[in-house]
Amino acid sequence: MDHKRFLIAILLSAVILFSWQYFFAPVPEQNDNGANIPQEPRASIQLTPNSSPAPQTNISVPAQTEASRRTIIVDTPLFKATFDSRGAIPTSWIIKKNKDSEREIFSVGEDLSRRLPLELISAKGLESTPRETPLQIVTRDASLDLLLNERDYSLVEANADGINAFNLQQGENHRLSFVLRDESSGVVATKTYGFNADDYIVKMEVSVSRSGGDVLPAELSIGPSIGDQGIRKYTFYSVAPESVFDVGGEATRETGSSVIDNGESSEKSIVKGPINWAGSADTYFAMVVVPTQAFPQIRLQSVKYEHTSDDNTKEDRFLLSSYVPIPSNGLVTNLYVGPKDHYILADTSKELTSSLGRQINLDGLIDYGWFSSISRPLAIPILSAIKFFNKLTGNYGVAIIIFTFIIYSLFFPLKWRSSKSMKKAQKLAPRMKEVQEKIKTLKPSDPRLKELQMEQLRLMKDGNMLGGCLPLLIQMPFFFALYRAITISLDFRQATFLWLPDLSAGDPIHLLPLLMAASVLVVQLITPAPSADPMQRKMMAFMMPAIMLYALWSAPAGLLLYWLVGNIIIFCQQIIINRLIATKGDEDPPQLGATRQMASA
Repeated sequence: MDHKRFLIAILLSAVILFSWQYFFAPVPEQNDNGANIPQEPRASIQLTPNSSPAPQTNISVPAQTEASRRTIIVDTPLFKATFDSRGAIPTSWIIKKNKDSEREIFSVGEDLSRRLPLELISAKGLESTPRETPLQIVTRDASLDLLLNERDYSLVEANADGINAFNLQQGENHRLSFVLRDESSGVVATKTYGFNADDYIVKMEVSVSRSGGDVLPAELSIGPSIGDQGIRKYTFYSVAPESVFDVGGEATRETGSSVIDNGESSEKSIVKGPINWAGSADTYFAMVVVPTQAFPQIRLQSVKYEHTSDDNTKEDRFLLSSYVPIPSNGLVTNLYVGPKDHYILADTSKELTSSLGRQINLDGLIDYGWFSSISRPLAIPILSAIKFFNKLTGNYGVAIIIFTFIIYSLFFPLKWRSSKSMKKAQKLAPRMKEVQEKIKTLKPSDPRLKELQMEQLRLMKDGNMLGGCLPLLIQMPFFFALYRAITISLDFRQATFLWLPDLSAGDPIHLLPLLMAASVLVVQLITPAPSADPMQRKMMAFMMPAIMLYALWSAPAGLLLYWLVGNIIIFCQQIIINRLIATKGDEDPPQLGATRQMASA
């Protein structure tokens, strides 16, 4: 809701600004006389009720003992994954470092003094009965699923103490293999995970068969609700986990609430393919399955529950999972578990495209918003520029200030033209009103009517109010692009500046939005307006800051910093422009009579 409120308020403020100039500025009144890799074919997305379950198989699952249960830890410089031999599933997946920037990554659940590990796997899913965890094998045969996910698998390289830890150093690889053999049913299942200490990609191999070698079709669960589990409340900059999938080259998102229909607590739906990849993600992190060949379809499941935060506020949340069909004959399936960083995703996409022989674009995991066609081409260069300035200064706050200074300096010629246009429109406003009043008093047959109408056109041309809106129109795409860059870039997440603990989050003491609103007020008061009415100018000067304060109250601090510094630069530019216009600028316009004499001559 905060996200929508922000965008709606920004658009509303722009509409009010332009509408104010259009309706209150003097206008003429009407007179009665007067790549080389082939793309997958696009397919429509169809959400349909889940198909009927497969025939049930009677399989007895004996009671398990804790003595046979093992915990396996795979620790790399980038992440730390903990597996449970019961089901051969991960029960914890902690992201430790940004591979691109080498910065450590922590949860946003606590402040700088108490860092929490960034856990991706939902504790609520682990508490469910039966457990809902990532990478479960699902056949839609309840007895078989219970066997595959609640029996203890044997582990190759098992230690007698029941705990296995594999610490991988840079450049090292490791394969973690689990095997399950059930003599009563003849089911044999293997799950193998291939880890690389320098990559977020996991090579997964799954095999499920019966006696005689019959391969059983299987799906793999992704979720529920992969993302930073330390988030106390989903707000403006931290969206709730959602299912993300690429259908025919176009990324699509489904939230937990959108999957549930008619207020039910649990609902399943099917998404038709071809689907190039599918997974679960929040604002900054994702778990995605990239198959060797595109999925024909996937299933989505959402379960609603009520979450109570530390301050006893309640919030509806969802356990949202995707179920993707995978080869169950031991072929490799690629699994990406890591940050939604543009540069990391771009490198990973190239690697997967090369190995799979088909186009993979994981950048679709990043949500560029409603105006993605405009913001995405600008957001990437903006990110590159700010990263460059950060390397020079060592601080992203300073990098934003330098970037803002350069952008607004480039816009100075437009600002100069805009101010001159607005100043001229302000001077011509009394004369335009005088001409309009004259036209009202003339009869259609009066020969002076044509002369006054021509004068009206000249005044409109000389004092074009829309010319003053041009700089704002040009700057708006940059604003939205920077907003997207800050809210989706991992670089700004938990980057500090002065009293601000996180440039991607709101100012905890709300000082920055107040300073921003005050700067908007000052800039409005010193900027020439086309209306000569002091009351109209005063109303506009106070209305805009109030709207922007409401829109940006909880906006990311990095965006507010950009706007505040931009307003300070605009203030300095406007002081210079006002002095230049006063010394060399336009002289007072001639009186109506003099203009008429010039026209008659």
